[in-house]
Order: sequence, then C-alpha cells, then structure tokens
Amino acid sequence: MTDLSFASATELTALIRRGELAPTELVHHTLDRISTIDTTINSVVALDAERALGEAAALEQRIANGEPLGPLAGLPILVKDLEDAEGFPTVRGTSAYQSRPPATRDSVHVARLRAAGALVIGKTNTPPLGAAVHTTNDAFGTTRNPWNPERTPGGSSGGAAAAVAAGLVALATAGDGGGSTRIPAALCGVVGLKPSRGRIPHGPSRMPTWPQHACLSGMARTVRDTALHLDVAAGHHPADPYSLPAPGISYRDTLDKPLPTLRVGVLRTLGIAAPHPEILRSLDHAAGLLRAHGHDVHDNESVLPGADSFPAPFQLRQTVLAYARLLDVHDDFTTRRDTFEPWFADLLDASRSLTPADLAAYWAHRNRLDHWTADLFDRYDLLLMPTTPTTAWPAEGPNVAAAVRERVLPISYTSVFNDTGHPAISIPSGIAHDGLPLAVQLVAAHHRDDLALAAAHTLEMSLGTQHPPIPGN
Repeated sequence: MTDLSFASATELTALIRRGELAPTELVHHTLDRISTIDTTINSVVALDAERALGEAAALEQRIANGEPLGPLAGLPILVKDLEDAEGFPTVRGTSAYQSRPPATRDSVHVARLRAAGALVIGKTNTPPLGAAVHTTNDAFGTTRNPWNPERTPGGSSGGAAAAVAAGLVALATAGDGGGSTRIPAALCGVVGLKPSRGRIPHGPSRMPTWPQHACLSGMARTVRDTALHLDVAAGHHPADPYSLPAPGISYRDTLDKPLPTLRVGVLRTLGIAAPHPEILRSLDHAAGLLRAHGHDVHDNESVLPGADSFPAPFQLRQTVLAYARLLDVHDDFTTRRDTFEPWFADLLDASRSLTPADLAAYWAHRNRLDHWTADLFDRYDLLLMPTTPTTAWPAEGPNVAAAVRERVLPISYTSVFNDTGHPAISIPSGIAHDGLPLAVQLVAAHHRDDLALAAAHTLEMSLGTQHPPIPGN
C-alpha cells in the first residue's frame, strides 16, 4: 500500500491518472493530516477545505469524462505566504497585513501550478517579508521543525519545508533570496532548488525585483518532483521582463539520461565558515559517491571575495535587502509602523542609514562575486559544498553574534549564488548524531538547472530519501 503521507508528487499524480486514487480521497487525507500533525509544527496559516474538496470533485468528473489531465492533476499544494493565491489573504508573514482581504488573482507562478491541475489548499508560514532564517511572526507564531519541535525549520520558506517534511503535502511553493529555499530544505531533510535567476517569473509585482537576488522555487521530497515543478513553472512571462525563455527541455526527462563525466570542485569553508564535523563528513561522503560514479572530483580551497573582512560583506548585503523591503512597504510603514513586528520595524528603520557609498560598495562586491564564480566555472562543471554549516538551530532563531564569532553564519554557503544567479540545489545527505538532517549543495553554471538536477538525482539514488519519525506514522 502506498503511504499517502510520504509518497512523492510523481507517485501521487500517477495513482490519480491510473484511477487508483481519487482526488477527493487525497484531499481528505491531506486535510486530516494537517489537522493532526500541524498542531505541533504550525506550518499552515490558511486553509480552505471546502474549496479544495469542491475542486477535487470537479476534477473527478473531468477524469470520468475522459478529459486530458495536467501533470499536477489532483495534487494538493500549499503556497508560501509571500505569494498571491486567489482566495487567500497574502499576509506576508507580518501582523501589519493580518487583516488583508483575500487576493483576487494568483501570482504567475501559482497560476501555472493551478493550470497544471494542482489544488491550492492553503498558505504556509514565513517570517516578515522573508527577512529571517527562522520562521516566526506576530500574526501566526513560530513554525517548528518536524524532526525536533525545539528546532527551527529555517527561513524564510520554513513553513513550506516543514509541511513537506512532515508529510502534509508533497509539494509547496517557496522562494530563495539568500538561501530561503535551500536552508529550510537542508534543515528539514527535503529537496530545495534555487533555480537560475529568472527561471520562474515573478509577478504581478508590487515593485521591481531589485536588487535581483530572489528566485521563486518549489519545495519537494525528491529531485524528480523538483524537476516536475520546474517543468510546470519555468518560462518567460511579460509580468516579469527579466524572466528567462522556456528552457526547451523537460527537466524530468534529463534525469533519465546518463551524465557525462563532470568536473566537480569541492569547497569546504569558502574562507568564512567553520562547518561542524558531521557536516564535513557528509560532504566527503557525497564527494566519494560522485567519484564512484566516475566523475572527476577535486578539493578546492577558493575563498569568497571579501573573506578577509568577514562578516562585513554579509552585513552590508543584509542592510541593502532591508532597505529594499523598506521601499516595498514604505507607505504602510510610515503611517502605521507599530503594526509591524518590533524587531522587523527596527530592521527597516536601521536600513535608512544606507548611503550612496554603501550601495557602490555593495555592487562592487557583487561584481567581484561574479568574477569569482566565473573563474570557478572555467575549471568545474559543478561545485559541491555544504548547504549550512550546522544542523537546525533553535526555533526562536540563531544567536547571530555567536554564529559570526564561531563562523557558522546560516547563509555562509547560500547567499553568494543568489547574488550571482547560478542554479543551486540542496539535497538530504544523512542524519546527524542529534537526529537532525544533514544536507549538501550542488551549484551549476549559469542556466544549467538541468545539470544541477541530474547530479542531485545521481546522489539521491545513493543517499536515499528520509522523513521524520513523527508519532502516528
């Protein structure tokens, strides 16, 4: 019997297409699962059971009529609450927008998933405007890691990662502006791809996606499901003038083709991180697996530009992004600052100190990152490194001062590839002694999402998938 809680999206949609699973049965299972499991992890912040069941019943009628089905037909999904889904308020993870009316239209991303047959059943929790590596806010509270509720699922797509890891849904939407998909995926033991910049279009947008660092994405249990999501979501849309053309390939199909011998560079510290020993052992194991598959794997000691002034480049980056968020909510923040979370309001206020010299330094650093990665990809087809320097930190968030001091800043390995635009994927790589998931990250050259996915699939075939020992399973 298929375990509906932890079956992949690929398996579930195949069961529906074969007539072995009714969409209403899957939706009922999903709703029951949320009602029992999510009381502990608090990942789902909005739910519309009646609509989901109605859409599932309508789909069953279309199946009975022999109508063609989309690739996600009958699959319940959850949408990160930074993105519009028609019929649900977009609270954006902050008490300031808690009283918003339901959105009247989908984002481009969500509309494509619906058009493929997905059933949007609700929204997932996120920190205010995605501004943290843990998931908590005054509107909905703290989301917890299903592997250990005392720990965080990460952020900002923490609700999405927790929901997928806990077996609530097989697929959820996410987004990654500095690691916001890959970090939660790593901490929760699921798969998170940050696609190439522009691969999935933004929009309709409240403001330009300046400074061009954030990518929409999916959160899934398997690499094949991740490729399925990208097949549906990728391709240019006029709402996002920076979005890339349709790739002209099926990412799922590339997973079944043999890989050529790849040159893989293994980076351990980037000159700024001191990852925990279990993280490094997991990395070495993954490197060994790639060697066993015939790939040309070599250690590389390259350090990030600006490593000698760590953590200054990271601090400047966070200030610039806080200022971008301030611009996004400027009118609301000016007129009702007290409705925003106090710590978030302070963050926005502090960003006002940004100067033209700071912005010049920020963009100069981005330029150095571009040159640094260009040099690496002259030598390698793929980069392999940790996703995070530690396993999951406390649910209330990391001690940032200690993380800087101990060289375990959560975004150490992730934010650089938001700034450069390369595709990067985090996949589970084992379980640490504390019972929490380990993960590694693969990074491919510009626009080679297919290569990142195919190499991740190769590792996944050896490493396997995992899910938390939730009571009642």
